[in-house]
Amino acid sequence: MWAQVFKKLNLKLKEIFRFVINAWTTRRTADCSAFLDSDELQIIEYPQRIAGDSSHAFESDIWSSPLPPFAAISYPWRDLQLPSGSSTSSFSVSGATHADPISIDVLRTACLAARMFSCDYIWLDRLCILQTQKKDKNWQIQRMFSIYKACNICLVLPGGLVRLAGLDEPTTWIDRAWTLQEVVAPGETKAKCIFSFTHPTYLDFLEEQCNRKTSLVQDIVEAGHSALCSLDLLLRVMWGWAEWLRCFEPTLSKQHDKFPIRIMYDPAMNLLRRALLPSHRDLWMSAYTRSSSRPVDMVFSLMDLLGVSLDVKQYAKDDRLKATIKLMQTLMRRGEPAIWLYIAPWVKPSTEISTMPQMPETSESGRAYIKTQKGLVLAFEAVGFENTWRTDGAPKGEMTDSGYFTFWAKAALVNDWRETRCETDPYDNREIWAIIIGQLENLNRDPESWKLVSTPGGDPTPAGVYELTLMLVEHHGYGLFHRVGMEHEIDERKTADWDWKYREFHVGGPGRGERVRFSVSPEGHDLETEKGIDDAQDESKL
Repeated sequence: MWAQVFKKLNLKLKEIFRFVINAWTTRRTADCSAFLDSDELQIIEYPQRIAGDSSHAFESDIWSSPLPPFAAISYPWRDLQLPSGSSTSSFSVSGATHADPISIDVLRTACLAARMFSCDYIWLDRLCILQTQKKDKNWQIQRMFSIYKACNICLVLPGGLVRLAGLDEPTTWIDRAWTLQEVVAPGETKAKCIFSFTHPTYLDFLEEQCNRKTSLVQDIVEAGHSALCSLDLLLRVMWGWAEWLRCFEPTLSKQHDKFPIRIMYDPAMNLLRRALLPSHRDLWMSAYTRSSSRPVDMVFSLMDLLGVSLDVKQYAKDDRLKATIKLMQTLMRRGEPAIWLYIAPWVKPSTEISTMPQMPETSESGRAYIKTQKGLVLAFEAVGFENTWRTDGAPKGEMTDSGYFTFWAKAALVNDWRETRCETDPYDNREIWAIIIGQLENLNRDPESWKLVSTPGGDPTPAGVYELTLMLVEHHGYGLFHRVGMEHEIDERKTADWDWKYREFHVGGPGRGERVRFSVSPEGHDLETEKGIDDAQDESKL
Protein backbone atom coordinates (compact mmCIF):
# COMPACT_ATOMS: atom_id res chain seq x y z
CA MET A 1 0.00 0.00 0.00
CA TRP A 2 2.75 2.45 0.91
CA ALA A 3 4.47 2.05 -2.44
CA GLN A 4 1.23 3.12 -4.17
CA VAL A 5 0.97 6.15 -1.92
CA PHE A 6 4.54 7.28 -2.49
CA LYS A 7 4.25 6.74 -6.24
CA LYS A 8 1.40 9.25 -6.35
CA LEU A 9 3.52 11.60 -4.29
CA ASN A 10 6.54 11.41 -6.56
CA LEU A 11 8.58 11.09 -3.38
CA LYS A 12 11.18 8.47 -2.55
CA LEU A 13 10.23 5.52 -0.38
CA LYS A 14 12.78 4.87 2.32
CA GLU A 15 11.76 2.58 5.16
CA ILE A 16 13.94 2.58 8.25
CA PHE A 17 12.90 -0.97 9.04
CA ARG A 18 9.89 -3.26 8.74
CA PHE A 19 9.03 -5.78 11.44
CA VAL A 20 7.66 -8.45 9.10
CA ILE A 21 6.03 -10.82 11.60
CA ASN A 22 3.67 -8.25 13.06
CA ALA A 23 3.77 -5.64 10.29
CA TRP A 24 -0.03 -5.40 10.33
CA THR A 25 -0.16 -4.72 14.07
CA THR A 26 2.44 -2.18 15.06
CA ARG A 27 2.91 1.49 15.84
CA ARG A 28 3.96 3.82 13.06
CA THR A 29 4.92 7.48 12.73
CA ALA A 30 5.84 9.79 9.85
CA ASP A 31 9.30 11.38 9.88
CA CYS A 32 9.05 15.20 9.81
CA SER A 33 12.75 15.79 9.13
CA ALA A 34 12.74 13.53 6.09
CA PHE A 35 9.65 15.26 4.73
CA LEU A 36 10.80 18.84 5.38
CA ASP A 37 14.50 18.49 4.62
CA SER A 38 14.64 15.79 1.94
CA ASP A 39 11.14 15.73 0.39
CA GLU A 40 10.82 12.13 1.48
CA LEU A 41 7.76 10.69 3.16
CA GLN A 42 9.07 8.03 5.52
CA ILE A 43 6.76 5.86 7.59
CA ILE A 44 8.64 4.28 10.48
CA GLU A 45 7.43 1.12 12.19
CA TYR A 46 8.29 0.21 15.76
CA PRO A 47 8.76 -3.52 16.49
CA GLN A 48 6.46 -5.21 18.93
CA ARG A 49 6.87 -8.33 21.02
CA ILE A 50 3.77 -10.13 22.28
CA ALA A 51 3.75 -11.41 25.84
CA GLY A 52 1.69 -14.52 26.45
CA ASP A 53 -1.28 -15.68 24.39
CA SER A 54 -1.39 -13.74 21.11
CA SER A 55 -5.20 -13.86 21.16
CA HIS A 56 -5.02 -11.36 24.04
CA ALA A 57 -2.26 -9.25 22.51
CA PHE A 58 -4.14 -6.01 23.02
CA GLU A 59 -3.87 -6.56 26.78
CA SER A 60 -0.12 -7.19 26.86
CA ASP A 61 1.79 -5.14 24.27
CA ILE A 62 5.53 -4.87 24.87
CA TRP A 63 7.42 -2.41 22.71
CA SER A 64 11.09 -3.15 22.06
CA SER A 65 11.47 0.38 20.61
CA PRO A 66 9.76 3.16 22.59
CA LEU A 67 8.08 5.86 20.53
CA PRO A 68 10.14 9.05 20.12
CA PRO A 69 8.55 12.44 20.86
CA PHE A 70 5.69 12.82 18.37
CA ALA A 71 2.71 15.03 17.56
CA ALA A 72 -0.68 13.41 16.98
CA ILE A 73 -2.91 15.06 14.37
CA SER A 74 -6.63 15.64 14.96
CA TYR A 75 -8.78 16.59 11.96
CA PRO A 76 -12.05 15.74 10.13
CA TRP A 77 -11.71 13.37 7.19
CA ARG A 78 -13.92 15.58 5.03
CA ASP A 79 -14.39 19.33 5.38
CA LEU A 80 -13.13 22.52 3.72
CA GLN A 81 -12.31 22.43 0.01
CA LEU A 82 -10.14 24.60 -2.21
CA PRO A 83 -11.69 27.73 -3.70
CA SER A 84 -13.10 27.25 -7.18
CA GLY A 85 -10.41 27.39 -9.84
CA SER A 86 -7.46 26.79 -7.49
CA SER A 87 -5.35 23.66 -7.05
CA THR A 88 -2.57 22.30 -4.88
CA SER A 89 -0.36 19.22 -4.74
CA SER A 90 -2.08 16.43 -2.86
CA PHE A 91 -2.44 12.65 -2.67
CA SER A 92 -4.92 10.04 -1.53
CA VAL A 93 -4.39 6.83 0.41
CA SER A 94 -5.56 3.43 -0.80
CA GLY A 95 -8.48 2.24 1.29
CA ALA A 96 -9.41 5.80 2.28
CA THR A 97 -10.20 7.39 -1.07
CA HIS A 98 -13.61 8.45 0.27
CA ALA A 99 -11.79 10.96 2.46
CA ASP A 100 -10.44 14.30 1.29
CA PRO A 101 -6.98 14.15 -0.30
CA ILE A 102 -3.98 15.12 1.83
CA SER A 103 -2.46 18.44 0.82
CA ILE A 104 1.33 18.53 0.69
CA ASP A 105 1.21 22.09 2.03
CA VAL A 106 -1.00 21.17 5.00
CA LEU A 107 1.23 18.19 5.80
CA ARG A 108 4.25 20.48 5.67
CA THR A 109 2.59 22.96 8.05
CA ALA A 110 1.82 20.14 10.48
CA CYS A 111 5.45 18.97 10.41
CA LEU A 112 6.72 22.51 10.99
CA ALA A 113 4.37 22.94 13.93
CA ALA A 114 5.49 19.59 15.38
CA ARG A 115 9.11 20.75 15.20
CA MET A 116 8.19 23.87 17.20
CA PHE A 117 7.41 21.51 20.09
CA SER A 118 10.57 19.42 19.66
CA CYS A 119 8.74 16.59 17.87
CA ASP A 120 10.43 15.10 14.81
CA TYR A 121 7.55 12.72 14.11
CA ILE A 122 3.82 12.96 13.60
CA TRP A 123 1.05 10.39 13.91
CA LEU A 124 -1.60 10.81 11.22
CA ASP A 125 -4.20 8.03 11.07
CA ARG A 126 -4.46 8.10 7.27
CA LEU A 127 -0.72 7.38 6.98
CA CYS A 128 -0.06 5.32 10.10
CA ILE A 129 -2.96 2.85 9.81
CA LEU A 130 -3.10 0.32 6.97
CA GLN A 131 -6.39 1.50 5.53
CA THR A 132 -6.83 -1.62 3.37
CA GLN A 133 -6.21 -4.06 6.24
CA LYS A 134 -9.17 -4.64 8.58
CA LYS A 135 -6.96 -6.42 11.11
CA ASP A 136 -4.61 -3.46 11.38
CA LYS A 137 -7.51 -0.97 11.58
CA ASN A 138 -9.11 -2.92 14.44
CA TRP A 139 -5.77 -3.19 16.21
CA GLN A 140 -5.11 0.54 15.89
CA ILE A 141 -8.66 1.56 16.93
CA GLN A 142 -8.20 -0.56 20.06
CA ARG A 143 -5.19 1.62 20.90
CA MET A 144 -6.33 5.00 19.61
CA PHE A 145 -6.77 6.40 23.10
CA SER A 146 -3.25 5.38 24.15
CA ILE A 147 -1.77 6.93 21.00
CA TYR A 148 -3.24 10.35 21.74
CA LYS A 149 -2.58 10.03 25.47
CA ALA A 150 1.10 9.29 24.75
CA CYS A 151 1.65 12.13 22.27
CA ASN A 152 3.83 15.07 23.26
CA ILE A 153 1.49 17.48 21.52
CA CYS A 154 -1.85 17.19 19.72
CA LEU A 155 -2.16 19.40 16.63
CA VAL A 156 -5.75 20.22 15.68
CA LEU A 157 -6.47 21.01 12.02
CA PRO A 158 -10.16 22.00 12.20
CA GLY A 159 -10.60 22.45 8.45
CA GLY A 160 -9.21 19.07 7.46
CA LEU A 161 -6.26 18.19 5.24
CA VAL A 162 -7.17 19.96 1.99
CA ARG A 163 -6.36 23.43 3.33
CA LEU A 164 -6.08 25.31 6.59
CA ALA A 165 -9.19 26.96 8.02
CA GLY A 166 -9.25 30.64 8.91
CA LEU A 167 -10.48 31.79 12.31
CA ASP A 168 -13.62 33.16 10.66
CA GLU A 169 -14.44 29.95 8.73
CA PRO A 170 -16.91 27.40 10.14
CA THR A 171 -15.61 23.82 10.26
CA THR A 172 -17.01 20.42 11.28
CA TRP A 173 -14.05 19.30 13.41
CA ILE A 174 -16.00 19.74 16.65
CA ASP A 175 -18.92 17.71 15.22
CA ARG A 176 -16.94 14.53 14.64
CA ALA A 177 -16.97 11.67 17.16
CA TRP A 178 -13.27 10.82 17.25
CA THR A 179 -12.05 14.38 17.77
CA LEU A 180 -13.47 14.39 21.31
CA GLN A 181 -11.13 11.60 22.37
CA GLU A 182 -8.25 13.10 20.41
CA VAL A 183 -8.13 16.25 22.57
CA VAL A 184 -9.40 14.88 25.88
CA ALA A 185 -6.90 11.98 25.98
CA PRO A 186 -3.72 14.12 25.85
CA GLY A 187 -5.24 16.86 28.03
CA GLU A 188 -6.13 20.45 27.24
CA THR A 189 -2.58 21.76 27.79
CA LYS A 190 -1.24 19.59 24.95
CA ALA A 191 -3.89 20.46 22.36
CA LYS A 192 -2.92 23.21 19.90
CA CYS A 193 -5.09 24.57 17.10
CA ILE A 194 -3.47 25.43 13.74
CA PHE A 195 -5.26 27.90 11.50
CA SER A 196 -4.69 29.96 8.37
CA PHE A 197 -3.39 33.38 9.28
CA THR A 198 -2.44 35.86 6.57
CA HIS A 199 -2.75 39.13 8.53
CA PRO A 200 0.34 40.91 9.88
CA THR A 201 -1.08 40.74 13.42
CA TYR A 202 -4.13 39.44 15.25
CA LEU A 203 -5.31 43.04 15.76
CA ASP A 204 -5.33 43.52 12.00
CA PHE A 205 -7.59 40.47 11.74
CA LEU A 206 -9.93 41.82 14.40
CA GLU A 207 -10.17 45.21 12.72
CA GLU A 208 -12.00 43.42 9.91
CA GLN A 209 -14.31 41.69 12.39
CA CYS A 210 -14.87 43.90 15.45
CA ASN A 211 -13.03 45.89 18.10
CA ARG A 212 -12.22 43.19 20.67
CA LYS A 213 -8.46 42.73 21.20
CA THR A 214 -7.81 39.52 23.16
CA SER A 215 -5.06 37.93 21.06
CA LEU A 216 -5.41 34.33 19.95
CA VAL A 217 -2.12 34.09 18.08
CA GLN A 218 0.46 32.47 20.35
CA ASP A 219 2.94 31.32 17.70
CA ILE A 220 3.42 31.97 14.00
CA VAL A 221 4.09 28.69 12.18
CA GLU A 222 4.68 30.16 8.71
CA ALA A 223 4.80 33.93 8.32
CA GLY A 224 1.88 35.18 6.26
CA HIS A 225 0.37 31.71 6.10
CA SER A 226 -0.34 29.94 9.40
CA ALA A 227 -0.37 30.34 13.18
CA LEU A 228 -1.41 28.36 16.23
CA CYS A 229 -2.75 28.77 19.73
CA SER A 230 -3.70 26.45 22.56
CA LEU A 231 -7.12 24.88 22.17
CA ASP A 232 -7.91 25.98 25.71
CA LEU A 233 -7.25 29.63 24.82
CA LEU A 234 -9.37 29.36 21.67
CA LEU A 235 -12.29 27.88 23.62
CA ARG A 236 -12.02 30.51 26.36
CA VAL A 237 -11.94 33.40 23.88
CA MET A 238 -14.87 31.99 21.92
CA TRP A 239 -16.80 31.41 25.16
CA GLY A 240 -16.08 35.02 26.15
CA TRP A 241 -17.44 36.25 22.83
CA ALA A 242 -20.58 34.14 23.16
CA GLU A 243 -21.24 35.29 26.73
CA TRP A 244 -20.69 38.93 25.82
CA LEU A 245 -23.17 38.66 22.96
CA ARG A 246 -25.72 36.83 25.11
CA CYS A 247 -25.54 39.62 27.70
CA PHE A 248 -25.38 42.70 25.47
CA GLU A 249 -26.57 41.58 22.03
CA PRO A 250 -29.00 38.70 22.68
CA THR A 251 -30.41 38.90 19.15
CA LEU A 252 -26.96 38.41 17.63
CA SER A 253 -26.05 35.65 20.09
CA LYS A 254 -28.01 33.10 18.03
CA GLN A 255 -26.58 34.29 14.70
CA HIS A 256 -23.39 32.26 14.70
CA ASP A 257 -22.50 33.36 11.18
CA LYS A 258 -22.00 36.88 12.61
CA PHE A 259 -19.47 35.82 15.27
CA PRO A 260 -15.94 37.16 14.59
CA ILE A 261 -14.41 33.73 15.31
CA ARG A 262 -16.35 30.89 13.71
CA ILE A 263 -13.77 28.13 13.35
CA MET A 264 -15.69 26.18 16.01
CA TYR A 265 -19.39 26.21 16.71
CA ASP A 266 -21.05 27.55 19.82
CA PRO A 267 -22.59 25.85 21.86
CA ALA A 268 -20.54 22.83 20.72
CA MET A 269 -17.50 24.70 21.95
CA ASN A 270 -19.02 25.12 25.41
CA LEU A 271 -19.77 21.38 25.65
CA LEU A 272 -16.16 20.62 24.74
CA ARG A 273 -14.90 23.04 27.40
CA ARG A 274 -16.86 21.10 30.01
CA ALA A 275 -15.79 17.71 28.63
CA LEU A 276 -12.14 18.64 29.12
CA LEU A 277 -12.86 18.65 32.86
CA PRO A 278 -12.89 15.29 34.71
CA SER A 279 -16.66 14.76 34.36
CA HIS A 280 -18.17 11.61 32.87
CA ARG A 281 -21.53 13.36 32.48
CA ASP A 282 -20.03 16.04 30.23
CA LEU A 283 -18.14 13.41 28.21
CA TRP A 284 -21.41 11.57 27.59
CA MET A 285 -23.12 14.82 26.60
CA SER A 286 -20.41 15.97 24.21
CA ALA A 287 -20.15 12.54 22.59
CA TYR A 288 -23.92 12.31 22.18
CA THR A 289 -24.05 15.46 20.04
CA ARG A 290 -21.42 14.29 17.55
CA SER A 291 -21.54 12.08 14.48
CA SER A 292 -19.55 9.47 12.60
CA SER A 293 -19.86 7.72 9.25
CA ARG A 294 -19.65 4.44 11.21
CA PRO A 295 -22.31 4.46 13.95
CA VAL A 296 -20.32 2.07 16.17
CA ASP A 297 -17.49 4.61 16.31
CA MET A 298 -19.75 6.78 18.46
CA VAL A 299 -19.07 4.21 21.21
CA PHE A 300 -15.47 3.32 20.33
CA SER A 301 -14.46 7.00 20.47
CA LEU A 302 -15.95 7.36 23.96
CA MET A 303 -15.16 4.05 25.67
CA ASP A 304 -11.54 4.69 26.69
CA LEU A 305 -12.43 8.13 28.03
CA LEU A 306 -14.69 6.27 30.47
CA GLY A 307 -12.00 3.69 31.24
CA VAL A 308 -13.57 0.89 29.15
CA SER A 309 -11.92 -1.13 26.38
CA LEU A 310 -14.33 -3.13 24.23
CA ASP A 311 -13.03 -5.70 21.75
CA VAL A 312 -13.70 -3.81 18.51
CA LYS A 313 -13.49 -7.01 16.44
CA GLN A 314 -16.80 -8.13 17.93
CA TYR A 315 -18.84 -5.30 16.40
CA ALA A 316 -19.95 -4.40 12.88
CA LYS A 317 -20.01 -0.77 11.76
CA ASP A 318 -23.75 -0.42 12.51
CA ASP A 319 -23.62 -2.07 15.97
CA ARG A 320 -23.95 1.19 17.89
CA LEU A 321 -26.75 -0.07 20.14
CA LYS A 322 -25.01 -3.38 20.89
CA ALA A 323 -21.76 -1.59 21.76
CA THR A 324 -23.61 1.02 23.85
CA ILE A 325 -25.24 -1.70 25.95
CA LYS A 326 -21.89 -3.45 26.43
CA LEU A 327 -20.31 -0.15 27.50
CA MET A 328 -23.05 0.38 30.08
CA GLN A 329 -22.74 -3.20 31.34
CA THR A 330 -19.03 -2.70 31.95
CA LEU A 331 -19.61 0.55 33.84
CA MET A 332 -22.34 -1.04 35.98
CA ARG A 333 -20.15 -4.04 36.86
CA ARG A 334 -17.57 -1.57 38.15
CA GLY A 335 -20.18 -0.16 40.51
CA GLU A 336 -20.46 3.22 38.80
CA PRO A 337 -23.69 5.26 38.82
CA ALA A 338 -25.86 5.46 35.70
CA ILE A 339 -24.62 8.88 34.60
CA TRP A 340 -25.97 8.39 31.06
CA LEU A 341 -29.47 9.07 32.46
CA TYR A 342 -28.42 12.74 32.60
CA ILE A 343 -27.09 13.13 29.03
CA ALA A 344 -30.09 15.21 27.92
CA PRO A 345 -33.10 14.56 30.20
CA TRP A 346 -35.12 17.26 28.43
CA VAL A 347 -34.92 15.40 25.08
CA LYS A 348 -37.58 12.77 24.46
CA PRO A 349 -36.47 9.17 25.19
CA SER A 350 -34.95 6.94 22.54
CA THR A 351 -37.28 4.47 20.84
CA GLU A 352 -34.47 1.88 21.01
CA ILE A 353 -33.31 2.13 24.61
CA SER A 354 -35.48 4.48 26.61
CA THR A 355 -32.99 5.30 29.38
CA MET A 356 -31.13 7.38 26.78
CA PRO A 357 -32.37 10.34 24.75
CA GLN A 358 -33.31 9.77 21.13
CA MET A 359 -30.29 9.18 18.95
CA PRO A 360 -29.33 12.08 16.66
CA GLU A 361 -29.48 11.66 12.89
CA THR A 362 -26.35 12.19 10.81
CA SER A 363 -26.60 14.52 7.82
CA GLU A 364 -24.53 14.76 4.65
CA SER A 365 -22.79 17.78 6.17
CA GLY A 366 -21.41 15.53 8.92
CA ARG A 367 -23.38 17.21 11.68
CA ALA A 368 -25.78 15.50 14.09
CA TYR A 369 -29.44 16.57 14.21
CA ILE A 370 -32.40 15.78 16.47
CA LYS A 371 -35.90 15.57 15.04
CA THR A 372 -38.46 17.86 16.68
CA GLN A 373 -41.96 19.11 15.90
CA LYS A 374 -40.38 22.13 14.21
CA GLY A 375 -38.01 20.04 12.10
CA LEU A 376 -34.37 19.02 12.52
CA VAL A 377 -32.36 20.86 15.17
CA LEU A 378 -28.60 20.62 15.61
CA ALA A 379 -27.90 18.23 18.48
CA PHE A 380 -25.49 20.78 19.95
CA GLU A 381 -28.28 23.35 20.08
CA ALA A 382 -30.77 20.91 21.58
CA VAL A 383 -28.35 19.99 24.36
CA GLY A 384 -25.91 22.85 24.79
CA PHE A 385 -28.29 25.67 25.67
CA GLU A 386 -29.83 23.81 28.61
CA ASN A 387 -28.45 24.00 32.13
CA THR A 388 -26.84 20.70 33.09
CA TRP A 389 -28.51 18.67 35.80
CA ARG A 390 -26.72 17.60 38.96
CA THR A 391 -26.11 13.85 39.14
CA ASP A 392 -25.96 13.52 42.95
CA GLY A 393 -27.50 10.22 44.01
CA ALA A 394 -27.65 8.67 40.53
CA PRO A 395 -28.65 4.99 40.83
CA LYS A 396 -26.41 1.96 40.43
CA GLY A 397 -27.51 -1.40 39.10
CA GLU A 398 -27.13 -3.80 36.19
CA MET A 399 -27.69 -3.60 32.44
CA THR A 400 -29.16 -6.60 30.63
CA ASP A 401 -28.17 -7.74 27.14
CA SER A 402 -31.53 -6.50 25.88
CA GLY A 403 -30.88 -2.98 27.18
CA TYR A 404 -32.90 -2.94 30.40
CA PHE A 405 -31.40 -1.07 33.35
CA THR A 406 -32.19 -3.03 36.52
CA PHE A 407 -31.97 -1.19 39.85
CA TRP A 408 -33.67 -0.71 43.24
CA ALA A 409 -35.06 2.68 44.17
CA LYS A 410 -37.73 4.54 46.10
CA ALA A 411 -40.79 5.17 43.92
CA ALA A 412 -44.45 6.17 43.99
CA LEU A 413 -47.33 5.32 41.66
CA VAL A 414 -48.45 8.66 40.21
CA ASN A 415 -50.86 7.53 37.48
CA ASP A 416 -52.80 4.31 36.99
CA TRP A 417 -53.56 4.26 33.28
CA ARG A 418 -56.57 2.00 33.83
CA GLU A 419 -58.31 4.81 35.69
CA THR A 420 -58.35 6.96 32.54
CA ARG A 421 -59.27 4.21 30.04
CA CYS A 422 -62.71 3.00 29.07
CA GLU A 423 -64.11 -0.29 30.32
CA THR A 424 -63.39 -1.97 26.98
CA ASP A 425 -59.69 -2.17 27.90
CA PRO A 426 -59.81 -4.54 30.89
CA TYR A 427 -56.34 -5.95 30.19
CA ASP A 428 -54.53 -2.63 29.88
CA ASN A 429 -52.33 -2.60 32.97
CA ARG A 430 -50.14 0.38 32.12
CA GLU A 431 -49.18 2.68 34.95
CA ILE A 432 -46.70 5.49 35.53
CA TRP A 433 -44.28 5.55 38.45
CA ALA A 434 -42.07 8.38 39.69
CA ILE A 435 -38.67 7.00 40.72
CA ILE A 436 -36.18 8.96 42.80
CA ILE A 437 -32.90 8.79 40.87
CA GLY A 438 -31.23 11.78 42.51
CA GLN A 439 -31.30 13.68 45.79
CA LEU A 440 -29.42 16.87 46.59
CA GLU A 441 -29.26 19.03 49.71
CA ASN A 442 -29.14 22.54 48.27
CA LEU A 443 -28.11 25.06 50.93
CA ASN A 444 -28.38 27.90 48.42
CA ARG A 445 -32.06 27.29 47.71
CA ASP A 446 -34.46 29.57 49.58
CA PRO A 447 -37.17 27.29 51.02
CA GLU A 448 -39.87 29.94 50.61
CA SER A 449 -39.15 31.62 47.27
CA TRP A 450 -37.37 28.58 45.73
CA LYS A 451 -34.78 30.96 44.29
CA LEU A 452 -31.03 30.37 44.49
CA VAL A 453 -29.37 32.84 46.86
CA SER A 454 -25.75 33.33 47.87
CA THR A 455 -24.73 33.45 51.52
CA PRO A 456 -22.11 36.12 52.44
CA GLY A 457 -19.05 34.80 54.21
CA GLY A 458 -19.44 34.56 57.98
CA ASP A 459 -23.23 34.43 57.87
CA PRO A 460 -25.02 31.40 59.34
CA THR A 461 -25.55 28.55 56.90
CA PRO A 462 -29.16 28.66 55.66
CA ALA A 463 -31.50 25.76 56.25
CA GLY A 464 -31.68 24.88 52.57
CA VAL A 465 -33.90 22.18 51.09
CA TYR A 466 -33.65 18.71 49.61
CA GLU A 467 -34.27 18.57 45.87
CA LEU A 468 -35.31 15.40 44.07
CA THR A 469 -34.66 14.24 40.54
CA LEU A 470 -37.49 11.98 39.38
CA MET A 471 -37.62 9.61 36.44
CA LEU A 472 -41.09 8.76 35.15
CA VAL A 473 -41.47 5.21 33.83
CA GLU A 474 -44.43 3.52 32.20
CA HIS A 475 -45.23 -0.16 32.70
CA HIS A 476 -45.55 -2.18 29.49
CA GLY A 477 -45.89 -5.72 30.82
CA TYR A 478 -44.02 -8.62 32.47
CA GLY A 479 -42.46 -6.32 35.07
CA LEU A 480 -40.80 -4.18 32.39
CA PHE A 481 -40.90 -0.40 32.09
CA HIS A 482 -39.77 2.28 29.69
CA ARG A 483 -38.77 5.83 30.55
CA VAL A 484 -41.17 8.57 29.52
CA GLY A 485 -39.62 11.61 31.19
CA MET A 486 -37.45 13.16 33.89
CA GLU A 487 -37.81 16.22 36.10
CA HIS A 488 -35.41 17.80 38.59
CA GLU A 489 -35.35 20.37 41.40
CA ILE A 490 -38.54 18.89 42.88
CA ASP A 491 -39.15 20.10 46.43
CA GLU A 492 -39.01 16.97 48.60
CA ARG A 493 -41.45 18.51 51.09
CA LYS A 494 -44.23 18.43 48.49
CA THR A 495 -43.89 14.66 48.13
CA ALA A 496 -43.84 13.81 51.84
CA ASP A 497 -47.36 12.33 51.81
CA TRP A 498 -46.90 10.19 48.71
CA ASP A 499 -47.15 6.41 49.00
CA TRP A 500 -43.46 5.66 48.56
CA LYS A 501 -42.26 2.08 48.06
CA TYR A 502 -38.76 0.67 47.75
CA ARG A 503 -38.79 -1.75 44.83
CA GLU A 504 -36.90 -3.10 41.85
CA PHE A 505 -37.33 -1.71 38.35
CA HIS A 506 -36.35 -2.96 34.89
CA VAL A 507 -36.29 0.13 32.66
CA GLY A 508 -35.40 0.09 28.99
CA GLY A 509 -36.89 -1.16 25.78
CA PRO A 510 -38.54 0.99 23.13
CA GLY A 511 -40.23 4.11 24.41
CA ARG A 512 -43.38 5.72 23.11
CA GLY A 513 -41.41 8.51 21.37
CA GLU A 514 -42.90 11.24 23.55
CA ARG A 515 -41.76 13.06 26.65
CA VAL A 516 -44.07 13.19 29.67
CA ARG A 517 -43.70 16.41 31.66
CA PHE A 518 -44.24 16.29 35.41
CA SER A 519 -44.97 19.02 37.92
CA VAL A 520 -45.62 18.91 41.66
CA SER A 521 -47.72 21.30 43.72
CA PRO A 522 -49.00 21.08 47.32
CA GLU A 523 -52.30 19.87 45.88
CA GLY A 524 -50.70 16.96 44.04
CA HIS A 525 -48.98 16.14 40.76
CA ASP A 526 -49.74 16.83 37.11
CA LEU A 527 -48.68 14.96 33.97
CA GLU A 528 -48.54 16.21 30.40
CA THR A 529 -47.37 14.69 27.11
CA GLU A 530 -44.82 16.70 25.17
CA LYS A 531 -44.16 15.58 21.60
CA GLY A 532 -40.67 16.95 21.25
CA ILE A 533 -37.95 19.03 22.84
CA ASP A 534 -39.61 22.24 21.72
CA ASP A 535 -42.95 23.64 22.82
CA ALA A 536 -45.36 21.20 21.21
CA GLN A 537 -48.56 22.58 19.76
CA ASP A 538 -50.86 19.73 20.75
CA GLU A 539 -50.08 18.68 24.29
CA SER A 540 -52.63 16.36 25.85
CA LYS A 541 -53.33 15.52 29.46
CA LEU A 542 -52.76 11.93 30.45
